Amino acid sequence: MKSILSALIISLLIIFSGCSSKEEKRPTETATISQPKKLRNLPSTKRSEYDPCDCNERSQKIIDDAITVRLKFDSVKELKADERSKDQLKDLATKYIQLVRKCFEVNNARLMIESECNNLKLLETKKDSLINLGIQIELWSKK
Repeated sequence: MKSILSALIISLLIIFSGCSSKEEKRPTETATISQPKKLRNLPSTKRSEYDPCDCNERSQKIIDDAITVRLKFDSVKELKADERSKDQLKDLATKYIQLVRKCFEVNNARLMIESECNNLKLLETKKDSLINLGIQIELWSKK
């Protein structure tokens, strides 16, 4: 289940990044392609909106909020019975999907580079916790 979910997320992200209608001009520096900069070497003052660190931080916040909403109930069935919480979780899921889409549009593969501020393992652990609580956030945006 975990590998299927990971494959689904990666496939969706690749599709979204490849389907961008925005035309992007890329520098033709061969040094950048052959020797990519590591994120941990970038100064923290250079952070901007939708950079990998910002995306990771915002993704973790949304997932933390979703976990908080889910933990208010003993079961997913009880959560679905409460319209306010159900709508709140849908909103969080929609924000998460929009964030992921925008982050991949801006960063592409840079999101997959582990760094001090882009803690992919922690993000995955939090998503696994949410899945273990019966919430697959990607699917809640469609409910």
